[in-house]
Amino acid sequence: MTAPADRRGDGQLTGSGLTGAWPADSRSDGAGRVPATMSMRSAPQRFIETWVDAVVGFLFCVVLPIPIYAVGQPFSRGVQGAELTIITTALAYSVVWYCARRLDAFPRAALKGNFGYVAPVAVLTYASFAAVLLLLRLDYSRVQFFGSGLLTLLWMVGVSQLRARYLVRAYAVIPRSSIAAMPQLATCRWLDFDLVRQQRLGIDAIVADLGGELEKGQLAALADAALAGVPVLDRRYILESLTGRTPLGGLTPNEFGALLPSRQYLVIRRVVELFLTVLCLPVLLPVMAVVAAAVRLDSSGPVFFVQTRIGRRSRPFRMIKFRTMYHGAGGPSFTTAADKRITRVGGFLRRSRLDELPQLINVFMGDMSWVGPRPEAATLEERYVRDIEHFALRGIVRPGVTGWAQINQGYAHEADEMRSKLEYDLYYLKHCSLWLDLVIVLRTFAVVFHGTGAR
Repeated sequence: MTAPADRRGDGQLTGSGLTGAWPADSRSDGAGRVPATMSMRSAPQRFIETWVDAVVGFLFCVVLPIPIYAVGQPFSRGVQGAELTIITTALAYSVVWYCARRLDAFPRAALKGNFGYVAPVAVLTYASFAAVLLLLRLDYSRVQFFGSGLLTLLWMVGVSQLRARYLVRAYAVIPRSSIAAMPQLATCRWLDFDLVRQQRLGIDAIVADLGGELEKGQLAALADAALAGVPVLDRRYILESLTGRTPLGGLTPNEFGALLPSRQYLVIRRVVELFLTVLCLPVLLPVMAVVAAAVRLDSSGPVFFVQTRIGRRSRPFRMIKFRTMYHGAGGPSFTTAADKRITRVGGFLRRSRLDELPQLINVFMGDMSWVGPRPEAATLEERYVRDIEHFALRGIVRPGVTGWAQINQGYAHEADEMRSKLEYDLYYLKHCSLWLDLVIVLRTFAVVFHGTGAR
C-alpha cells in the first residue's frame, strides 16, 4: 500500500512514522509526565469537507453553465424553458450528491474513486428526470440538462479521488499497545495518546479500548478531551467502520440486539426486491433459457442442481442453481480450486455467476433475498455452528444470492476464512439498510464483470 504524502517538519509525521525532535511542553513536570488536565485540540477543517463539497459542486455543476444557455435574466419572465432547466438540474444534482455521499460512507466502498457507484446513480437520476419532463411535454434545454449530468459525474469522482489522496485522518490511540493492532491504511495515522497530549497535536478523534481496563488518569484525560470537543471512539467501533467487519473478539450478548434489523426495513426490502424481480423477468427469462440449453447440450444430466441449504432461523430449504458439475460426480460438498468435476460451461457460469439465476425462484418463495449472508449446505452449516462461535447468528435474516462477505472476501471454506466471513456478515446485520443493499448490488456487478472470487 502506498504511504500517504509526507508532512515534513519538526514534530510531524512522515509516511513511515514519527520523525524529528518534539519540543518540550512547558506544562509537563520534570519527569516528563503530562498533567491529566492538559487540554487536547481537534484538527483544523480538512480539505473539501462535506459542506464545501456540496456548495462548490452545486456552483460548478448547476450555476456555472447557466450563462451558456440562458437568454436574458433567469426568472425575470416566470418559469420557462431555461428556468425549468435550472430547477431540474438543481434537483437532479442534489439527489446524486446525497446518494453518492450515503453510498461512499460505507467502509471499503471506494471502487476506483467511487465511479462504480456514482455513474449508475447519476445516469438513473438524470434519466428519470428527463423521462418525467418528456412525459409532461415540458420544454427544457437538453444540452444543459445532460451536460450538467456529465459535470456532476466528473465532480463526484474528482472529489472522491482528492479525499482518498489528501484527506488523511489522525487518531490518538490509548493504550499505546493497541496501535500495533490498528489497520494500516493510507488514509489513517495512529498516534500515541500521551504524545499527542504532550505536544498538543491536532487530531480528528481518540481511539480508546473502552472494553479493557484503563487507568484513572487515562479516564480523566478522555473526559477532558470530550469536554474539549474531541470525539472519543471505541476501538471496536473504529475497526468496524474502517474494515467493514465486526470483530468476533469481545462480542457480548448485549450486542445481539443491534444485529436485529427493523421490521419496517424487512417489509420494505421484501416489497422492493419482489417488484424489481418482476420488472427484470422479461430480461432474465430469455437469458435463463439460453443458459439451460447450454448446460443440457454440454453434458448429460439435469439442467438444475438442487441442494439443501440452511436459511433464516436455521430452517432448511432447497436451493436451486444451474448444474455446473458432471452429473453423478462424487467428492466433497464444497468446491476446490481447479475442481475437475466442473464442466466447460459450468466454469463459465461460475465465473459470471449466471449459475445463481434460478435462485429467483427461492426469492419468490421467500426462502432467500437478493442480498444477505450466503446460505451454507446443511452438512457444512452444522460443522461451522459447532466450531465457530456465533456462526448461527447469520440466520437472523434471509440468506442472499449475494452479500457483503461475498463482495469483500469471495469464496471461503477453511475455518479461519469462515471466521473472517462471519465478521463481514455480522457487520451487514448491524448496518443492514437499503443503502448498504444498493452498495452490495453495485459492487456485485463489478465482481461479476471481473470474474473474481469464483470457484
